[in-house]
Amino acid sequence: MIAWFSSLADRLRRLAKPADVESVEPQGESARLSGRDLLRSKRARVAMAAIAFGLVSALIDLPLPAEDFYRGVRAEVRSRPAPQDIAMIAIDDKTLNAYNGEPPSRFADSRLIDNLSDLGVDRITFDRAQASVGDRASNKVLLDTLKRHEGKVWFGIVPRHEIGFQVVDEILPLPLFREHVQFASMSGRGNPFGLSVSFPTSVEAAGRKHPSLSAALAEYTGPERMYRPDYAFDPRTIPTFSYIDVLEGRVSRKDLAGKNVIIGEANYLSSDFFVLPLRNGKIPGGYFHIMGAHTLKRGVPVDLMWFPALLIVAAAIVWVARGRSKSGGALGFVAAGLLLLPFLLDDFGVNMDIMPALLGVIWAAIGFQRINSKYYSRNVDAMTTTAISSSKPSEDCDVYALKIANLAELSEDWSARETGDFVNTLITYVKGPGEVGDVAFERDLLVWLAPRMNTAELELHADGLALMLKTAINHDWQSSNSAPALGIDTNHDLPVALRIKKAMQVADEAANRGVRFIINDAAHLEARNYRLELIRVLERGLRDRDIGVAYQPKIDLASGRIVGAETLIRWRPDGGDFVNPQELVLAAEAGDRINELTLVVMETALVEGKQAIALDPRFKLAVNMSAKSLSDTHLLFEIMTMLGRYNFPAENLTLELTETAKLEDQRIAPQIAALKARGIGLSIDDFGTGQSNLEYIEKLPSSELKIDKRFVQHMATSEESRAVVRATIEIAHSLGKIVVAEGVEDIAVASALKAMGCDQAQGYLFSRAIAMPALLAMMGGGQVAVNA
Repeated sequence: MIAWFSSLADRLRRLAKPADVESVEPQGESARLSGRDLLRSKRARVAMAAIAFGLVSALIDLPLPAEDFYRGVRAEVRSRPAPQDIAMIAIDDKTLNAYNGEPPSRFADSRLIDNLSDLGVDRITFDRAQASVGDRASNKVLLDTLKRHEGKVWFGIVPRHEIGFQVVDEILPLPLFREHVQFASMSGRGNPFGLSVSFPTSVEAAGRKHPSLSAALAEYTGPERMYRPDYAFDPRTIPTFSYIDVLEGRVSRKDLAGKNVIIGEANYLSSDFFVLPLRNGKIPGGYFHIMGAHTLKRGVPVDLMWFPALLIVAAAIVWVARGRSKSGGALGFVAAGLLLLPFLLDDFGVNMDIMPALLGVIWAAIGFQRINSKYYSRNVDAMTTTAISSSKPSEDCDVYALKIANLAELSEDWSARETGDFVNTLITYVKGPGEVGDVAFERDLLVWLAPRMNTAELELHADGLALMLKTAINHDWQSSNSAPALGIDTNHDLPVALRIKKAMQVADEAANRGVRFIINDAAHLEARNYRLELIRVLERGLRDRDIGVAYQPKIDLASGRIVGAETLIRWRPDGGDFVNPQELVLAAEAGDRINELTLVVMETALVEGKQAIALDPRFKLAVNMSAKSLSDTHLLFEIMTMLGRYNFPAENLTLELTETAKLEDQRIAPQIAALKARGIGLSIDDFGTGQSNLEYIEKLPSSELKIDKRFVQHMATSEESRAVVRATIEIAHSLGKIVVAEGVEDIAVASALKAMGCDQAQGYLFSRAIAMPALLAMMGGGQVAVNA
């Protein structure tokens, strides 16, 4: 049996050996399989430890008290009346009272044997050795009685045995009794806490074999062995008669005829009491011998010990370790089976110890659960990023991270199962027919490794994958609120674990910027460093409040006059080159300084814009602002405060809202109501791109709509662009909005826009962004000069 466990350990070691992902540098296929190998290794180690723990606990009897207690539980469940063919003759308190507190003498024992024989008792056993010297008269009377009933009476004996380092010599009846009486062993072996006892069927004493008391009562002739009495026999149903009642003739023949009896102590002075689990404390030892006799009469006891249960559990643990299931159902099923199997075996006299096996199951279940919680995502068929991480680089793999935007908001409306199904669907699309290995899931990000591609192939693949996932989300889940964004790391000389973090970071960045994907390569790293430098420059400009601005006029196409201007950033830090406004805004958003930038630009615009209003009270000054900033009540409070501080008419201010992310209308509705109440106008900027679409028209009660310059500039060459512009003008006018065309650069386009009914235009045809004095000069002249 030990050899079998040794063979099993060898198999588990072979199972764990290929999974040493730290010892082999992950390259190509091996890198993509590192997650599976890692888990296989860890599960194999847990399996080996669980089986070893169960084996060691069995060898040292560690769970023996629990085993005994569970036997008591089973006995209580299986409780039944004891057969009536063995009776207890109790030397009870009533008997002691009759003898003034002294135990019955040998004279009384002699009369008792005669009375029991007259009542038809078959076998008479004493749970006493009759080893004391006594007096000659009583000894002679008892000897004569034994001679009359020779072959019918058994006296108790105790064989030679050891207790620790102490040797206890055998205890036998007096020599004069030995030839006329049979011996029966009174001894048994108790387990820790006294929760169970074991009896031998026979012992060796005085140079030959003798049965135990229980074997004598059962008339057992089977093979020798140690066995445990079946506690299912209810001792309260065992026929019991007081010693003194039998002696005084108060027990009838019909009560004892044909029975075997045991005479034993059952009084308050006796120490022969033992624990019967779950059964009202202790009971006299004689009852244990009777329960043992009934156990032997049922058949030859069989003790399978702990081997079968541990074999079953070891096989189940190995099977689970080799699988990939996250469920502990298999081990739970095995544990339940182990708990039920002894119920069936007990009735057939077969004992099987299960607690060492259960300890192994518990160890394995806890170990597998810890692995699952650390390396598998809940409700999702994916690992965690820890499972696919490695401290080694992988030159043959790119690392992908997919950001599932607004997953937290979706999860509030979905059950955990629906969320899991949603993510599992995305995983299926990600894996597709390609060579993607394990997919990890963390927070709202999917992460995986795939074969390396060159830059051109990677860009095409990433763009196609992002579009496919977006289509799948919109189609399969009817959700337009969850736009996926990809982050891809191609720094192949870095450890995989670090690359996973970088891919997740750029996926978050892609989602924040509203782009489908970002590749974290050397160019992106350079751009990021540039943005970090921009943030430092921006922080200095915000601190000094010297962000430069310029104004691009808005022209009324019907009259040709200037009716307003858009405030644009035109900043040359320290008198150097102009900063790219779009890059500055992106840097401000990345550094969470966009609201501060908005306030600095607005303060300058309000101060200078009052000069234009002095020339034309209807002049509209426009300032760009992120629609997400509408949810910032502190920002809006600052804007209101500035209007009052500089005495700028609120009705002359227009906020041009641009956004690349979905708008949460329930969060901005109160702020929009406050802006309208003050008379501040709202304009939807760059209509037709990003998130500025028909949904924005519904959510934002704007007074103005600006057509993105990409459609305007392609009007001369694209019929589709002309159709889009025409339709946009018609929709806006039907909703009572003013339409502004951006990016007008030639007269033909301006004429076409005027013919379509477009209200206003801005672009290089009329003027670039200029300083306020130049704008005032144009307004004072009353003419709009076409920009040469």
